[in-house]
Amino acid sequence: MALGLGVLRLAALVAALVFANAALAQGGAGHAGPVSALAAGDDTLVSGGFDGRVIVWDAQAQTARRVLRFHDGNVTAVAGLPSGDLITAGQDGRVAVWNRDGPAPAFVTRHGTSPVSALAVSADGVRIAVGFWDGTLAIHAADLTEIAVTQAHAGRVSGLAYLPTGDLVSVGADLRFTRWDATLAPQARAGLPDLPNGLARAGDRLAVIFAEGSLRLFSADGALLPERFLSERPLVAVAATPQTVAAAAVDGALWLLEADTLRFRAGIPAGSGPVWALALAGDVLYAGGATGAIRRFATGDGASLGDGLAVAADDFHDGSRGAEVYRACAICHSLKPGDHSRAGPSLHGIFDRPIASAPGYAFSPALSALGIVWTPQTVAELFEVGPDIYTPGSRMPDQRVADPADRQALVEFLERASR
Repeated sequence: MALGLGVLRLAALVAALVFANAALAQGGAGHAGPVSALAAGDDTLVSGGFDGRVIVWDAQAQTARRVLRFHDGNVTAVAGLPSGDLITAGQDGRVAVWNRDGPAPAFVTRHGTSPVSALAVSADGVRIAVGFWDGTLAIHAADLTEIAVTQAHAGRVSGLAYLPTGDLVSVGADLRFTRWDATLAPQARAGLPDLPNGLARAGDRLAVIFAEGSLRLFSADGALLPERFLSERPLVAVAATPQTVAAAAVDGALWLLEADTLRFRAGIPAGSGPVWALALAGDVLYAGGATGAIRRFATGDGASLGDGLAVAADDFHDGSRGAEVYRACAICHSLKPGDHSRAGPSLHGIFDRPIASAPGYAFSPALSALGIVWTPQTVAELFEVGPDIYTPGSRMPDQRVADPADRQALVEFLERASR
């Protein structure tokens, strides 16, 4: 089926939005800009954002375990390994493998000439497949040693998924579906009826979303199985398990469907802008997008499961502007004495305390070597110029508060709340 000019332009707009400069995005809970990638496990959720951050969440406590910074620009894909290690990929064309608790990547690839557009991990964790916007497809070992590479598609690799057999399936902007073996020798090919925007495995079937608003299931050889038209708008995110397929449109509307038949289970109306990433774990659907927050829904009926991953409910909040600014800090810092359960140390009693001196938290050597004493002035300076300049070498993500009034409000709030 030939693509209409309008669909091509709209698909290009979706692509441009996904790779927009993070500096243009509005702040939100956790990420300082839209969430662009999600991967979920039983008790852990990993998110990547336009701000270049990767956040490892405790999905039950709704707090950040780790905040990682490596990629230049948007983090376009995240995935977990069976070992508990983590894989991230980005607009910079790089792929990184992180140990479960490591502060820096254990293995990295060099800067790529094209952004990473898709990522998949084999069930045994032995192979990592990486697709790029220029149509290149590569397979790496778990230490990122390159095993095979090919020009898979004429245009963006839109989605990747490993089958239970170990074969790899890709879909691309050239409207092609291809199944590959471990050496990237093609085993089956088929044409697609429209422009694909994503791929997820649902048992032994492949769920593919399309720019014209349809969700279609395919066999491992590319034969068309059940299909369902969902929206007049492009579908831009998909996630699947053997029981459930979830899809999102560019306006933020969500659907939950039965994986075998695509029978409609629940619909969630568009909320606060585009949803760029979905993940399924157990009976929970996670959705991240334009606001920077990650919302949660029940897979059975689409019911909202609270406010999503944001600030823990027991944190001090007095309704002030400073408390609102502090919400981004609360992802990584508690105000309770000695509570170092989040990615950063507790901020209780921070003022007049030397840097890196809170007992019970393992500070980075670079931070410990600095001679800063935290005062209202030094905290304001930190957020004026950013941690990368004020505390170079620390593990704190780059975070600035540009508005002087907001910085003052934050300092005044911390003076009240950290006592």
